[in-house]
Amino acid sequence: MLNFCVVTSHKEIISSEIAFLKNHLKAERVDVLGSCGVQFQVHPENITEEHELARSKKIDINFITEDERSVHLLASDMDGTILEEECIDEIADLVGKGSEVRSITSQAMQEGLNFEEALQKRLALLKGTELEVLEYCLSKKINVRPGAAVLFKTFKKHFGKTAILSGGFTYFSDHFQKELEADFSFANILEFKKSRLTGKTLGTIVNAEKKLELTKQLIARQGKDSSKVVAVGDGNNDIRMISESGVGISFKGTDHLNLSAKHVLKNSDISAILYLLGLREEQFVY
Repeated sequence: MLNFCVVTSHKEIISSEIAFLKNHLKAERVDVLGSCGVQFQVHPENITEEHELARSKKIDINFITEDERSVHLLASDMDGTILEEECIDEIADLVGKGSEVRSITSQAMQEGLNFEEALQKRLALLKGTELEVLEYCLSKKINVRPGAAVLFKTFKKHFGKTAILSGGFTYFSDHFQKELEADFSFANILEFKKSRLTGKTLGTIVNAEKKLELTKQLIARQGKDSSKVVAVGDGNNDIRMISESGVGISFKGTDHLNLSAKHVLKNSDISAILYLLGLREEQFVY
């Protein structure tokens, strides 16, 4: 079994850094996968935690085996992961409830506040918000992260299906499913009456347990198991999905999620996942 150390960054990794890393990792072979991604073949006995080195050089260092790269599903969170913003926070800002809603969002992300309770509290604050506010929010306030479109399109070409699994709302996820050409999208359904938010949702809440359940269902359709899943997210609501996937990735995630994930990306854009899976930059689909 081949063992790889994949080093990625948001900026070009220069030759002197590559030489330093090769020596530091006692690597047998070096493959420059792209301007922001380098792969080192390493012996298992030389695999160690590299948190301090990564922090000092503002790079991400992740270890993966050749077998782990046999994946067939990308399952991604939406808000804060493939999107730069949390949609509910942006809606709240537009109606003057930003600080109150963001405080609850932070509790849900960082402090383990029950997800359903946090969602109910935030939506109650937004009761009466007009549909036009959501339309404005989607068109003017929400941004897809750099590299997200490349990740989805490239994964689909080289590996398998892609899915958005969001604790946010279908109003947004349906739009970004089309933009990113994702195969599946699941999120919470907002209830409207007379084109205004009621402060409630319809149907089953997409929480941490539901994300894991959906991931298992999607991969089972392909006759595979959870070891064939790449799961990525940024919040505590993603822990179960990520910790039980073959390639679980915390992308700019909470401290708790970082401890649960096999792989952590703090200093790279989200397309670095493709380097982690062994692809070269010339294989990326733009």
